[in-house]
Amino acid sequence: MSVVHRLGEEWIMDYAAGTLSEGAALMVASHLSFVPEARADLAAAEAIGGALLDGLEPDAVAPDAFARLMAKLGGAEADAAEPARDATPASSVLPAPLRRWLGRDVDELGWSFLGPGMRKVKLWRGPNDERLWMLRAKPGARIPAHGHSGIELVLVLKGSFTDPSGTFRVGDVEEADDADMHSLTIGTEDECICLALTKGPIRFEGWIARLMQPFIGL
Repeated sequence: MSVVHRLGEEWIMDYAAGTLSEGAALMVASHLSFVPEARADLAAAEAIGGALLDGLEPDAVAPDAFARLMAKLGGAEADAAEPARDATPASSVLPAPLRRWLGRDVDELGWSFLGPGMRKVKLWRGPNDERLWMLRAKPGARIPAHGHSGIELVLVLKGSFTDPSGTFRVGDVEEADDADMHSLTIGTEDECICLALTKGPIRFEGWIARLMQPFIGL
């Protein structure tokens, strides 16, 4: 099944330039794992960045800078466009960059309650209150209307969900910003597992969800 909802070119350019946060870089690398043809886009972005760098005076860089960056991202950059086939078991729903970064599979994570039929696990918290986390929801579950303090990216790893902008399946990324207020409905065919990058706490519309928010930690 082909990926319909893809990240915009600006994300690919920033990823190639190395200007994204750790969480955002992992999100982009994981998404690109589902889009083999994006290898050309990534190569083009890297070529553009290289051409721009050719015109700049070089700065001193630590000899181990590249090795430290790769270790920090768990090899995500190397696997972004074409993940190593032996890096992730065939039964895993996790893309190779994410599984290598986690060092474990989806059922080995510390899932906790999020809402009826839903669980979550927090993965990373970075500058500007960026948060990388995962959602696991039963078929037919519904996430109440909510907004965000900034950008929201949601990558589907298993199953599907629908919101006002369409239906999102494996490999698709839903992108929203602080102006969007939306609810999500999980597809009925299978459980849904997603990787989410958000900024700041979720802003729920309903008072019941707002009362529960301090207990869910998102």
